[in-house]
Amino acid sequence: MQLNHYLLIRHTPNGRKYPYLDFWGLVIEFYRRELGIELDECADFSIRDGYEKEKNSFREIPPDDAAIGDVIAFFRHGVIFHVAVFLGKGEMLHTGLNRHARAEKIKSLQFAETKFYRHAKEI
Repeated sequence: MQLNHYLLIRHTPNGRKYPYLDFWGLVIEFYRRELGIELDECADFSIRDGYEKEKNSFREIPPDDAAIGDVIAFFRHGVIFHVAVFLGKGEMLHTGLNRHARAEKIKSLQFAETKFYRHAKEI
């Protein structure tokens, strides 16, 4: 994996064309480039819509079983609001509003529930 490819990503709402991607667009790019898995990239997906459409392709896993490429989803009141890609060693790859993508330690976001997911095509 060439991390620099992802660090060039600029967060863009509803972004689906590299390097202008939103949270879900980053997951789509990672899965396509690194895992050869095509996720639906409908340009009008919000993160909730993308998650709802693809969630049957993923299964929840215990955090201790997470492997590189698994998706980390953050929920508030049962509603997803952020996703990231697990990089191993307690780190995630994600993007944020008005920021470039970055690799950083997984943080517990305030009032958030964190879940890990693996795609049906085993990583």
